[in-house]
Amino acid sequence: MDIVAVRSRAEKAADRGLVHLWDRQRENGSWVDRLSSSTVATALGALSLHRADQEGHRDRIAAAVRWLHANQRADGGWSMADAEPPSSPGMTAFGIAALHEIDPDGSRAALARGWAFLDANDAENVIPGLRGEAPRTWPAALPTIWGLVGLRDPREQPDQPVETVLLPPRLRNKVSIALPVILALGVMQARTLPRGPLRRLTGRVAEPKALDWLRAVSGANGGIEECPMIAGFVYLGLDAAGVGRDLRLTSLRYLLGTQRPDGSWAIDRDLEISVTAYAVMALAEFTDVAEVPQLHRTRDWLLDAQWNRPFTPLGLPAGGWAWANPSGWPDTEDTAVVLGVLADLGVPRGHPAVELGLRWLLGRQNRDGSWSEWVRDSAIMNDRPCAGVTAHAILALRRFGVSASRGSAIARGLSYLDDHRQVDGSIASVWFRDNSHGTARLVEAFTATGNAEEPAARAALGWLLAAQADDGGWPRHHELPPAGTTAEETAWALFALLHAGHDPADPAILRAVDWLADRQDDQGTWRPGNVGLYFDDLCYTDDLIAHTFALRALGRFLRVTDPAGAR
Repeated sequence: MDIVAVRSRAEKAADRGLVHLWDRQRENGSWVDRLSSSTVATALGALSLHRADQEGHRDRIAAAVRWLHANQRADGGWSMADAEPPSSPGMTAFGIAALHEIDPDGSRAALARGWAFLDANDAENVIPGLRGEAPRTWPAALPTIWGLVGLRDPREQPDQPVETVLLPPRLRNKVSIALPVILALGVMQARTLPRGPLRRLTGRVAEPKALDWLRAVSGANGGIEECPMIAGFVYLGLDAAGVGRDLRLTSLRYLLGTQRPDGSWAIDRDLEISVTAYAVMALAEFTDVAEVPQLHRTRDWLLDAQWNRPFTPLGLPAGGWAWANPSGWPDTEDTAVVLGVLADLGVPRGHPAVELGLRWLLGRQNRDGSWSEWVRDSAIMNDRPCAGVTAHAILALRRFGVSASRGSAIARGLSYLDDHRQVDGSIASVWFRDNSHGTARLVEAFTATGNAEEPAARAALGWLLAAQADDGGWPRHHELPPAGTTAEETAWALFALLHAGHDPADPAILRAVDWLADRQDDQGTWRPGNVGLYFDDLCYTDDLIAHTFALRALGRFLRVTDPAGAR
């Protein structure tokens, strides 16, 4: 493959990608993405509006029902995201719950097809507790909603213990992002289900504390975690309990404010802080972003987005960044990414925001050297140690000159990545649930700290090269449907290889660049794949994640192949 011809294609693709990216910048300097519409969020949003005021929200409810009808797959199921089949038993069960309560007559055919899909896909085994018991995590929410709408005996709901709020914070907080749902549904169960004397007593003690906790995590816009799905759970749980009227009203306000024109809801409103940082990362491959006037507003916007007060519900200090404000929670991944971007934008070490952010980041490291998103030293759900998050923390600390000497936070983080990689050199990432992401981030972390020749980095590079598909892209390696190469995996792998100094004339590199150029659409962007993860089968696509990382990889290729000598 001719490197000159590939470079020419890459230049044209990058030019189109840059135009698309600049066109998406908002007046305040930030960017906002589009997350895929979600069956579960739409089902819960529609149910909430239906129970709040059927007549007053008639048009909005009808739009949501139309969206559910239009997005039912040919096999009778619904998928986790609007852009990507195949159908999921869990998402199908949520779609059935909404249509069963809201529009049983008009949706008779859709419901029959949905039931047939569940029967054909052994849903009772795929979703433990659909009609019986279930663990106290995500799978418990679905049978609870089925009980709420009359599809199963409500007395058989999986237990959502509102008493969780009475646990010491170090134990309670380990549930992290799932806690709002557990508490809202737990309040409902304590009020509506039979309880023994002890549970009745503890439920009465826990209820006001649970409501206060939910108030503490509610943002000024009424959201919790910027997540319409959670707003739906909170509304439905508290409405069935007949308590927390203020929380029900704020959740309803958030749902009304986040419903899309087509009647659907996304899992999250958006990831505006995350994708703004990703946009700057992409632009930094083409220019000195600190000197670009249009990005001065971006710098100020990111500085203003920092949490300058503690996030008391999880006991987090001031200094972090969330994925979106006002109701996103400060987390390690976004704090690390924003810090690195601020360095690119010319904000120096010693700036109050940087020093506060670095202290925040250093204070969140786990005992084993890794980083999780919120809760330190947790081993459950999505607050397990994460290779991708750990690598980003290392990159941010190194960007500001934090020592990587033996025993340092950086050295301990690198040691964690080395110790937890697979024999084949790969490592999985909790938050993007794919070996390509985690392995690419490992390579970047080792390279940025001067350890590119270490066995861990060399093994990871070998895995990335071996994992490339015949078409030149990289596929998912976790069980996230559908199969096939994606813009995100390809961009992560390609950038990591180039970042580590791999020969840009290698046919593997040229085929990857050609893959990205070939799959750019007429708008100058790339088709997003399922990348984000809430729980095991609940993902989303994000247009600017696909776009910014693809553009960043092309930018790095153009830099290292610039005959005139790129910066």
